[in-house]
Amino acid sequence: MRTENMGFEFSLQGLLRVRESFEKKEEQKLTLAIAELKRLHAILEEVRKQLTSTAVRLYQLLVRGTTGADLHLLCLERILLERGEETLAESVRTALKEVQAQLARYQAAKQKRKILDDLREQQLALFLLAERRKDQQKLDDAYLVGRTSHPTGKSVA
Repeated sequence: MRTENMGFEFSLQGLLRVRESFEKKEEQKLTLAIAELKRLHAILEEVRKQLTSTAVRLYQLLVRGTTGADLHLLCLERILLERGEETLAESVRTALKEVQAQLARYQAAKQKRKILDDLREQQLALFLLAERRKDQQKLDDAYLVGRTSHPTGKSVA
């Protein structure tokens, strides 16, 4: 039994495999970049929650009254958290830029692979059309040979 594309060879199959592999690697890099962005964003949100908590504690200390040392320590904690927030916010912006750049690289790799894949599909369709035409020609030739060997035009059964 004959398969649909028996005998079909895509001359750029090796290049297509390379492009598929490259696309997959770029997709994996994109996945990692997104994961890193999510991780940094989660840490940033946690720092922001700590800042809010510190502000509440600072307010409570001011309302209740406290020692200068406790107030000083809480203010230092807040300053450190604010610096950490600034650093993390910059890291998030950098990670976001990396995700965008990696997305562009992935899309370019996907487009290059798709061009070759589309070309392969077109060549396969042309090959199959040529095969069908050959098969039809063989059937037509066999029919004509049968008709010419029997002058009455009746087929022998």
